[in-house]
Amino acid sequence: MIRKIVFATIITFTFSCKQSEKTTDNSQKTDFKYAKNISFSEDEHTITIESNGNVTSFNKNELPITNVMVETTAGIAYLNELEALSAIKGIVDPNYIYNPEIVSKIKNKEVLEIGNMNELYLELILQQKPELIIASTNPILAKYHQQLEQNGVKILYINEYLEHEPLGRLEYLKVFGKILKKEEIANQRFESIENKYDSIKTIIQTQGNGNVTTLMNTMFGDVWYLPAKNTLQEKLINDAKGNYIFNKKQSDNALNLSFEEVYAEAKNATHWINPSYNSLAQMKASYPNYSWFEAYKNGNVYNSNKRSNANGAQDYFEQGIIRPDIILNDLGKIFYPELFPNYELYFYQQLK
Repeated sequence: MIRKIVFATIITFTFSCKQSEKTTDNSQKTDFKYAKNISFSEDEHTITIESNGNVTSFNKNELPITNVMVETTAGIAYLNELEALSAIKGIVDPNYIYNPEIVSKIKNKEVLEIGNMNELYLELILQQKPELIIASTNPILAKYHQQLEQNGVKILYINEYLEHEPLGRLEYLKVFGKILKKEEIANQRFESIENKYDSIKTIIQTQGNGNVTTLMNTMFGDVWYLPAKNTLQEKLINDAKGNYIFNKKQSDNALNLSFEEVYAEAKNATHWINPSYNSLAQMKASYPNYSWFEAYKNGNVYNSNKRSNANGAQDYFEQGIIRPDIILNDLGKIFYPELFPNYELYFYQQLK
């Protein structure tokens, strides 16, 4: 599925990786510092990437990859960061894509629409003979992936959305650096963004007074889905010293709470993040009781939709994947504006 809402590739073996070790087949395996759901190994001739049990191998003489089809907005983000958008020849679900260059290429038929969240256009894909499809392990599309692989199409599965560390998704950039033969650029970009993130976090953690509390999301039907402890969104709020109201609640998945449960604990929260609305009036019209919260009354409600296009696609779900430093800077500005007086919000905006 091209979009994952609500609900970073390879570095040299002496630099920035968590560990590097010899495997029994004389290949060199590299695990990452932050990312937990992807790793790779290589020998003289081959690079093998393992992601959540899926294994994809590349002969080094096949690299760099120059003809790619993309099912996920994350794939667009990684290729864009490495200045490799020209490799993209096909995409899924164009209405969910924010990147202006890709949107323009879709309109001009330079990039093909190869499917949607429910199906892939197999005949069209096979006619184009892509070197690689970047996908996620979407069970709905599994039968299409199987048929493509049976026809010799290589698929790289990336599930960056499963990463819990803010810098974990960014680390996938090293994998793309490897298969695009842009390792030096990938390593430099990773190190630069990591350093920026750490610097911003240090400012907030040492100078923020901690007098804020944060509520997140809104109801979906009768259920209020919220991030649990040690999830990506909880860690971002924690690094921004936002004192997330539900940061002690453990769950393997999202927390499923009722309005009454959320209101009882978060009615006095000072800030409200990611309500998935465009205005306070829209929130109240959808569910009047949202107006009971102090954060709503005080106008301290912020959504990550500042960079959106006419279709509603948000850059937060593309560039935000590989720029956790900007997300953290936004949150720092929201919670402690005095620490970043000259900074302008990038992904987030205050709802009016």
